[in-house]
Amino acid sequence: MRYIGNKTRLLPFILRTLGRSGIKVGSAHDAFAGTASVSRALKAEGWTVHSSDLLMSSYVFQRAYVVADRADPSLTEMARHLSNLQPRESFISRHFSPAGGSVSEGRMYFTPANAARIDVAREELEQWKRGGKLDDDSYYLLLAAIIEGADRVANTTGVYASYMKSWQPNARRSFEVVPELPVKGSQPAKAYLLDATEAARSIGQVDLLYIDPPYNSRQYVAYYHIPEILARGWTEAGPAIRGKVGLLAGEEGRSQWSHGRRVRKLFSALLSATRATHALVSFNSEGHLEPEALLSLLTKASVDGEVSHFSQQYRRYRA
Repeated sequence: MRYIGNKTRLLPFILRTLGRSGIKVGSAHDAFAGTASVSRALKAEGWTVHSSDLLMSSYVFQRAYVVADRADPSLTEMARHLSNLQPRESFISRHFSPAGGSVSEGRMYFTPANAARIDVAREELEQWKRGGKLDDDSYYLLLAAIIEGADRVANTTGVYASYMKSWQPNARRSFEVVPELPVKGSQPAKAYLLDATEAARSIGQVDLLYIDPPYNSRQYVAYYHIPEILARGWTEAGPAIRGKVGLLAGEEGRSQWSHGRRVRKLFSALLSATRATHALVSFNSEGHLEPEALLSLLTKASVDGEVSHFSQQYRRYRA
């Protein structure tokens, strides 16, 4: 999935940095999991992974790509069934497609055909879950596939803060549910739908804390509100949405880390709450913290006062 701050292209550098630092495979807490790319890589390397995030969409990715250990033999068949259901308009059609008429206020996130396919696939999956027709691993693998499939045909530049005013080539393709097989790992993993500091307190002792907080004032629940809606699901009553692009109403999923004046205090609280032996921080030059301030925080939290610095050139993601 296209995602601001995704570390997929930096995974070799991150794993190499752990090796250069002499940090051996053990237990890790990925405190801002996002699309779970780092957690997935750590699991594949043999780590016992704990991952956390405030967003339900991230929790879905964590459950599918990190916690899940096996795929049901009929997973591909179930995905094919979800892809080929008779389209039926529901929440996504009404609010994020021209099919919604005045209700959707002209939003063009999905073509009417794809919106109806997404609607029926999401609702069918929820019915399967309620009816006990599939296990948790299969549910999250298929739900992640629905979110990823919707993203592939979304009429956006990669974030959902706005939509394109004409249909892009990818938006004209047909929505499909294509699940990924679970990553094989030698140790069990656990996901937390929690703030990073709360999760650190719940997790307790680990060998590594990986910190990759929001870089600026972007609220991910606003930039990715449609994946979040797909992750949460809907009822006849909602969820409630607001504004020109149909943002989720309410404060759920909003991060305090996106407020510049609070970041230093939040960072300090996380470092105090964790019982990790080592901390690895992904630092971005666009972040709220200046390098000197971050170094000061890490030095103060360090047992021996030593902080190592590793760098690599990286072209930023532009949406």
